[in-house]
Amino acid sequence: MGILKYKVLRDLWNNKGRTLQVILIIGIGAASIGMILGTRNLVIPGMEDIWRHANAPSIFFFTSPGVSEDEVEVLKRVDGVAEIDSSNSATIEWRLSPNDEWKQGGLNARPDYHNQKLNKLELINGEWPQDEIILVGQDAETFYGIPKSGNIFFRIDDREYKIKLDGMIYNTFTQPAYFGGTAQFYSTIDYFEKLVGNRDFNQLYVRDTNEIFDEEFTTTVADRVQDKLEQQGKGVGRLITDPNKHFFQDQMDGIFFLLGALGFLSLILGLLLVYNTINSIISQQIDQIGVMKAIGARTWQILRLYLTLILAYGILALLIAVPLGIFGAWGVTSWLIGSFGADPGEFTVSNDAIIYMAIIALITPLLAAIIPVISGSRITVREAISTYGLTTDTGLIEMLFSRAKRISRLVIITISNTFRHTRRVILLEIALVISGLMFMMVVSVRDSVEYTIKDVMFTILNADITMAFEDNYRISYLEEITFAHPDVKNVEMWGIASGSIRPAGQETSEDDEEITLFGVPLPTEVYGYQLRSGRWLDANDQYAIVLNQKHAEDIGVEVGDWVTVELEEKNEIDYLVVGLVFDPILTTVANVPREPLLRDTGNVGKSSVVWIQTHNRAKASTVATAKSLRDYYEKHNVDVSPQRGIFGGMGGDATAETVDTLINQFNFLVVLLAIMAVVIGFVGSIALSGALSLSVLERKREIGVMRAIGASSWTIFRLFIGEGLILGWLSWLIALPLSIPAGRFMVEMIGRAFELDFSYNQTFTGAIMWFVIITALSILASWLPARGATRISVRESLAYQ
Repeated sequence: MGILKYKVLRDLWNNKGRTLQVILIIGIGAASIGMILGTRNLVIPGMEDIWRHANAPSIFFFTSPGVSEDEVEVLKRVDGVAEIDSSNSATIEWRLSPNDEWKQGGLNARPDYHNQKLNKLELINGEWPQDEIILVGQDAETFYGIPKSGNIFFRIDDREYKIKLDGMIYNTFTQPAYFGGTAQFYSTIDYFEKLVGNRDFNQLYVRDTNEIFDEEFTTTVADRVQDKLEQQGKGVGRLITDPNKHFFQDQMDGIFFLLGALGFLSLILGLLLVYNTINSIISQQIDQIGVMKAIGARTWQILRLYLTLILAYGILALLIAVPLGIFGAWGVTSWLIGSFGADPGEFTVSNDAIIYMAIIALITPLLAAIIPVISGSRITVREAISTYGLTTDTGLIEMLFSRAKRISRLVIITISNTFRHTRRVILLEIALVISGLMFMMVVSVRDSVEYTIKDVMFTILNADITMAFEDNYRISYLEEITFAHPDVKNVEMWGIASGSIRPAGQETSEDDEEITLFGVPLPTEVYGYQLRSGRWLDANDQYAIVLNQKHAEDIGVEVGDWVTVELEEKNEIDYLVVGLVFDPILTTVANVPREPLLRDTGNVGKSSVVWIQTHNRAKASTVATAKSLRDYYEKHNVDVSPQRGIFGGMGGDATAETVDTLINQFNFLVVLLAIMAVVIGFVGSIALSGALSLSVLERKREIGVMRAIGASSWTIFRLFIGEGLILGWLSWLIALPLSIPAGRFMVEMIGRAFELDFSYNQTFTGAIMWFVIITALSILASWLPARGATRISVRESLAYQ
């Protein structure tokens, strides 16, 4: 066994390049799985812990007008209610200095910060709000540059206040700034009343009596509470959630499932390459096996020899995989948690990830290589000796090119040598195709997200600026003053109302879908509807409605059906569905004629929403125009809402800002997919380099013969570079058509995970980028093997083994 052990060590050390390639292939595959698994094991439990620590409610209620403390006490007596907590919030504007632009933010207040029951806030720095001291939200400092301690300026109802800040609060239920959320501030309920003028609570958190979440029971309790609120004269919106599961967990599970599938592909890719490499090593050492068998080595000893070699590869690969997987998982975890505005805490290791990496590095290579190892160990002495010498077989390619007169002999030899080992080429091409496919799929996702949000959204939402006002103003007056602004090209005043929708004839229920009605001035020039069926609204329509196609499916209606819309004012209106449109962003918005909607809501001739087109549509210009319009409206005694735009404050008044915010929300997903694409691409390049290195080792005699008959080093160099390019370009050609259905599938899966309707956009960007990358990788991967081939002398090749 000592001699066999020496041979294993000799194979590892004397072939350092091959050893490095094999352990990198195994190690990176194991590390990618470990990183994904480790990230999930750190992120998901962390999200669950944060959620449980906050004592999440099972029902959220949003009321208008707010609920008084006495009315909250009445709600506590509703059957099935275990606990109720409350808070108040208002949209405000803030800036750090008198010379800065005003920005949108939120002011929040709790009745008693020291006795929170549901949706608990966490004190990060300082003390709970007291007197006239306000605390900032968790990501205000890092994202907006708002200090934990210092002064800030608020503007509320046209009044400016100088506010003292001292401390920071973490709120699980606010939208992180990274994903489009606004800066949040926290005050006492008394100071809130002084600033805003109201202390009634517009948010209620309810926990039912069931310890285990039962959606049916929770819905029943929610119905009872909502009935009581409506009896109190409140307009009510609600949200039912599982208090034991983070609201973003389903999306994260979908993302990690997708990444896990990609990691599994990376693992399969690595195992194929291990099989390829071990098979090549055994083929190269068949004469050595013959010698060992001739001097008495048994089959089981040969088998143990190569399994020991593979195990040694696995152990060395594990030494690479563990630190890469551990630190990679922690890095991605810290970045993800930080994006949510939370503190990732101290460095943590996932033990499960280490176990899986050990299994992948130590066991799976043995399983992958067992067939070539068994086959090689069973070879007889006669079979081993009969393989010695140069091959003289004529392949199909040589036969095809044998009569070609205008193709150089070097090109024919290069092509012939490339496909000499068919099985090895097939496995290598699978690896390279997967690498290219992954890269092009990632680029397709990025391009599709940008296309959906930028091109499609700008086509549909053809307005450059949208604004909401604090009250309804005369349409004629608003149009007159807005048109008078020098930067404005076109203006449309829209109506807006919200409520619930159900198929006509059905009884109202708490399961009715929520809806926002847009009253469209017809014909419109600022909304480029994407009609999917039926027709668009006509100026003569009275009670026609055009629904989002996805929303129509959820409601259960189609073109030609009647629906009943119940507005918040308890006003029920029947509409005929005349068309369905595609709108990936405004999925719960329906379009109706403006005048009938204004009449039904008691706002004839008045509007609170403006859509504006500007002369200069560049982003910088529209942002500047939006800022000047706010001051312009204030000078004309029109109160603009502190909320930026009509998209809930996402981005800003300019549509370009909203687009940037929406794209930024999906950047983290593109980054995660890009990491996997880089990993798989790196593994593919190692595979290509390894295959060509083995080719050099196997063809030393041929290289010596070519040298003996006058081949130059430059000729030998071009021969191997050419082989690498052929393999790389062939994989690109195979991956290119496959990337279209694969990219479409991935975009659909991501859309389902985020409950958004992305438009797949096939571009040549990914294909061109990968062609450049695979060309560079092919040259780089071929460089060392080609360089090594040029250094082989005639004497060395003839003396080889």
